[in-house]
Amino acid sequence: MKLKLNYSVKFYWGAILIIASFILGLLTKLFFFYPTVSYNTRISMAVIYIISWPMLFLGVYWMGKDYAESLQKYLRYKFYHKQMKKGTKKAYHATKTKTQKVRAKAKERTTKIRARAKKESNKFKERTNVRKNQIKSKFKRKS
Repeated sequence: MKLKLNYSVKFYWGAILIIASFILGLLTKLFFFYPTVSYNTRISMAVIYIISWPMLFLGVYWMGKDYAESLQKYLRYKFYHKQMKKGTKKAYHATKTKTQKVRAKAKERTTKIRARAKKESNKFKERTNVRKNQIKSKFKRKS
């Protein structure tokens, strides 16, 4: 089963916002705890860090909403029921065709084996009859 997911522009913007939020958060933490930074820079880093949180939430909302909508059909019973039904039918038909092929091959081989057995049986009967006739002729000569 291959997932066919199509996403909107909001999904991709949400991903960009999440990534940007993590990058901004990481950079602002680094600059905030860097020892040679001035007080004004620390305050501005704290403000930027606080602003990065709404970016993260907005990105998660846009991305999560779109992703949940696209995955929703895969999480429903009806979808899996259809997939199971389709797979079962496929397996049934594959088994049916293979069984028909095996049956035809077995019938063909059985026919060949029967013909060979009949041929061998006829040869045996002929040899038996020849030997029987030879024995009869010997007894006729002696009598």
